[in-house]
Amino acid sequence: MTIPAPCGVITQNDGAVILALAGELDLATAPEARALAALAHDEAAAGARKLLVIDLRAITFLASMGLELLADQRSRAARTGVAIALVATTRAVTRVLDIAGLTAQFVSCADVESALTSSKLPPAES
Repeated sequence: MTIPAPCGVITQNDGAVILALAGELDLATAPEARALAALAHDEAAAGARKLLVIDLRAITFLASMGLELLADQRSRAARTGVAIALVATTRAVTRVLDIAGLTAQFVSCADVESALTSSKLPPAES
């Protein structure tokens, strides 16, 4: 299933759900991004692998609303048993995550493929 939207897209790969967000993640885009994240999380929770990869490589600006979205996803994951991997490589994102202390709260990967094959995350079904 692919759901296009101005700020992101949800896809599935190797049993994992991938939420790729793009552009500015701020007060203006947060409601749509939050709705996409909730949908992606629901799909991951319903899957056998229970893995959600949040790809932030195309984010150009990360405001406090984006940090709140990530913190909410982490809290939700603790309740649903979903593992979350962040793909964040740009300074616009990694610096904000570091300052907020969120970097250590997630498994961080260099790209989606690394997240799909990381030994720190649930494996794909054989």
